[in-house]
Amino acid sequence: MRGFPPIQIFLLVLTFVVLAVPLSHLTGTTGPAKAAVVEKVVQVKSVKALVRVRYAHRPATLSVKIGEKEVIGGIEDSPMEVDASLPSPKDGVDVFVKATWPEGTPDSAITLEVEPDGLATRSETRWSSAASLDEVITLEWK
Repeated sequence: MRGFPPIQIFLLVLTFVVLAVPLSHLTGTTGPAKAAVVEKVVQVKSVKALVRVRYAHRPATLSVKIGEKEVIGGIEDSPMEVDASLPSPKDGVDVFVKATWPEGTPDSAITLEVEPDGLATRSETRWSSAASLDEVITLEWK
């Protein structure tokens, strides 16, 4: 016994329509209201942190940047401590450290410590070469 083809085609199209409705809701684009909520959540993810820099020999120039924002731009006695804001530390933070020393200074170490609110302290030490240091230090909290 064979089925009636128009009824079979109708049932097939009806099945696709029933499946298309929830799929369109799942894969639909975000409207302006949803985009504002997502933007607000992204802004909340930044965390206050204490950034500490220690060095063995006083550098001639020192710059510490988190993202595009310069956190430390001058030189003080070691250790230097500054309050900063970290963008989403759960995803990891890139810290850009640049320093130069006067001629004749032996290779020197700089230790960077970042202590975000509610998270463990991360510490990294980098050594200079030929009286200069230019490093990107990635810190992650899991």
